[in-house]
Amino acid sequence: MATKRKEKEPEQPHSSRFLSRKHEKHFRVVQDRRLLMERKVGMIPNFAPQFGEQVLGNDWGKLATYPAPTNIAVVKEFYTNAKKIGDYQAENYLGYVRGHAIKYDPDSINNFLDTVWAGEQCQFSLCMEEGADFEDVERVLCIPGGHFQRNRFGSVVNIRRTDLNPLAKYWMAFPHANIQPCSHVSDITLSRALFIYFAIRNLNVNIGQVIADEISVSANTSNNKAPLGHPSLITHLCKIAGVDTSAPPFERPRKAIDEAYYRQYCGGEEAAQPVPPRRARRERGPAQSQTSAETHEAEPFQMRDMYMSLIGAQLQSIHRGQVATAEMIVGMYDTPPAHRWTMDEFHNVVAWPEEPVQREEAEAAEASVREMEEDEADDDDAFEDAEDEEEEEDTEDSSN
Repeated sequence: MATKRKEKEPEQPHSSRFLSRKHEKHFRVVQDRRLLMERKVGMIPNFAPQFGEQVLGNDWGKLATYPAPTNIAVVKEFYTNAKKIGDYQAENYLGYVRGHAIKYDPDSINNFLDTVWAGEQCQFSLCMEEGADFEDVERVLCIPGGHFQRNRFGSVVNIRRTDLNPLAKYWMAFPHANIQPCSHVSDITLSRALFIYFAIRNLNVNIGQVIADEISVSANTSNNKAPLGHPSLITHLCKIAGVDTSAPPFERPRKAIDEAYYRQYCGGEEAAQPVPPRRARRERGPAQSQTSAETHEAEPFQMRDMYMSLIGAQLQSIHRGQVATAEMIVGMYDTPPAHRWTMDEFHNVVAWPEEPVQREEAEAAEASVREMEEDEADDDDAFEDAEDEEEEEDTEDSSN
């Protein structure tokens, strides 16, 4: 009968830093992967007090507050040795850093996070295996009309961020930073959507298991550009195991998720109120005329037809302008000189063919179509740009 290996330092490591020569070579790949730092998360009682109740109800208080500056070199050595390479099959959830075994199994992570797990069946894991009530997930996470996106086979894929309600948007930022690290913010994958659903419903989740699996997947991924998650947690675990984490370079946590974040990215003051049946359209410029307002209520296809008509009129105007210009150039060489056009005469020739009322309708149609297309993209573009700026700031601060 095989004996169970003791959870101690791996036998005969290649060096004080790497388990094998292959791991030492793999370190060059890990060196180029950036860290995806965690964030501290506020309870925002003035906007969504239920968020704090859900976090504390799941016993995740420390999960929201532990992020601290991370030791970059230590984290990258950890991820290098956590990868299973060739004949050297490391134990599950056991890393190695500078002569110390680093346990990142579910129990070790739960102990660090002060999360009590009694060993019962994790409903989140069971749901991932057996499926979920997607209609209820949509009711909990989405605004009215929001829903899962599906592929051509009808399988659930993700939910667009613009379809999430304010509370779900705030929840989305939390696991993306501290639990299931992800730098993609325009939508939320099925597993992450289900995680938020379970958190809001206060269904049991073995948070240590979720994080341990995420670290293992990140260490063994074939994507050499994927960022390295949980760096602050890993630094804490290494320090507990006896690794000296005091020497720079360090990288600090990203900007906190708090009330300012909620106001800017999750709906602001209005988000604390009940979600209206239809999402209010943002104002763009001064109030429009009655003709314009009526056009905004037209069906999308009708507005697109009007927009295409406007484009056709513009092309006709360009053509007339080219012809008029050619006539003027030829006329310059006539003897005696031909009639020279004034600017008013030229503008009259190349003017738009529509009557003023028609032009207003066409311009309103163009604005409406643009508004529909941009409404879904603007918030996410601004959100992603702000996220990127924060990461650039963090990188600059860390290098100083």
